[in-house]
Amino acid sequence: MSDYVLFNPEPYSPSTIVELPTLGFQKPTDSLDIPPAEPDTIWYLAIIKPHVDSHEIIGPVKSFKRLLPKIQEIASNSPRAIDKLDELVEIEDMWGEREKNWEFERNGFERFIVEGQRGAYTVLKAIREINKEVFETLPAPVYTVVSKGPLEHGEQASAKDNRYTKPKGCAETTTVHGSWLDSASAVGAARGVMKDLLAGETHVRKTETWEKDGKGSGILLAMSGTFLWEVKVIYDDQVVKRAMDEAGRVGDGKVKR
Repeated sequence: MSDYVLFNPEPYSPSTIVELPTLGFQKPTDSLDIPPAEPDTIWYLAIIKPHVDSHEIIGPVKSFKRLLPKIQEIASNSPRAIDKLDELVEIEDMWGEREKNWEFERNGFERFIVEGQRGAYTVLKAIREINKEVFETLPAPVYTVVSKGPLEHGEQASAKDNRYTKPKGCAETTTVHGSWLDSASAVGAARGVMKDLLAGETHVRKTETWEKDGKGSGILLAMSGTFLWEVKVIYDDQVVKRAMDEAGRVGDGKVKR
């Protein structure tokens, strides 16, 4: 069964009470053949590194093509990934000549594994969201809601040191919930996400912290004796500059060897 990452901006609704995953991050396989993108699709790129328990979200952007420079950058560290990406960005025509694969540039992939050294790997996941308002506004600053959790508490450095290691579970549990044009809508969505994440949980402390710059970004935190949760409202006011930079970097899609 496919697990295509394609969603409409609807309220987040988990099917069961949230519980911490116990099996650890399971290495997936490539998923490169996917349906065409729908009109008004915006794109995110999830960069997942299980060996360091990290999960970064890039985007949103108006086309998969705008994600290619970052994909090329990450793939450039893996000979296998370079070859695999080259086979996607170019195909043979009827005369056996290599030409640009326009379909790949439009529709991308669902999941692309970048093999590293000593068993390490990076998962690149292209996430689609059908969002007409944001699509028509990009490139422009928007508000994106991202959650993490349930996370397992980090370990205390020592009995005399109150510092703790990083919470565990970011690679598995990080989720992008969508983007909005205004702060109020994003904040409402973030509070709804946190409410659903905590469904069935008891003895939980919650806090909200909002930036004082007036732009509306902030973070919602919740903590129990066992787990913690985080929901961020991210306001990216560098999106226009980055879009211009990326437009200058987008070339033939091939990794420079």
